[in-house]
Amino acid sequence: MKVAIVDDLKTELEMLREYLKDFAVADSKEFDISTYESGDRFLEDFSGQFDLILMDIDMPGLNGIDTARAIRKVDESVVLMFVTAMPQYALTGYEVDAIDYVIKPVSYPDFALKLKKALRYVKQVKADEPIVIQTKEGLITLNISEIYYVESALHYCIYHTKDKEFKVRENISSVENKLAPFGFARCNAGYLVSLKHVKAIIKDDVLVGDYTLKISRSKKASFTEKFTKTLGGL
Repeated sequence: MKVAIVDDLKTELEMLREYLKDFAVADSKEFDISTYESGDRFLEDFSGQFDLILMDIDMPGLNGIDTARAIRKVDESVVLMFVTAMPQYALTGYEVDAIDYVIKPVSYPDFALKLKKALRYVKQVKADEPIVIQTKEGLITLNISEIYYVESALHYCIYHTKDKEFKVRENISSVENKLAPFGFARCNAGYLVSLKHVKAIIKDDVLVGDYTLKISRSKKASFTEKFTKTLGGL
């Protein structure tokens, strides 16, 4: 995940970088971190490449609010969170779709709590991104959020949406590598399920939309744990 930190104080940049590294270790995440000492410098480099932006408001030159307005002209969906000593600007921050703000001086527990919220938003944004699959009929574009589950069928995989199926020549392991970051997990060797579409787990069955799939004994504990974390927004 690509993260940008924008702050005119080097001490703040380094502290937030270390907080991100600590969070990555504790929560098994990977962050590709870039730092910028001004809004102007950030905008020179920005082309929509980041998943999350952590930004100060009170900076010389272009302040955080004006930088955010410029960001929204390039990327309407990137997740933005302010890290600031100026909470009075919080309402203005929401005008540029900032999802939250962290008050300076920043403690790690407060930062980690707000970062978890930000990462949930990042996941939602990515889940709405399209993927392209190759079927016999040609190339099909699917939003990840449309996929209920993927079924393994010999040398093929079948993508199941609410009311359609798409058969693609690929193996379930490659599909799992592609979709696992977006909240997909195997309930057995042959089914990869979107956890956001799970309605319930009843004994050895999982209800995915209007579909009922079997959970294998070997996958039940890990699948149930991942589903529980999804319910809790983790």
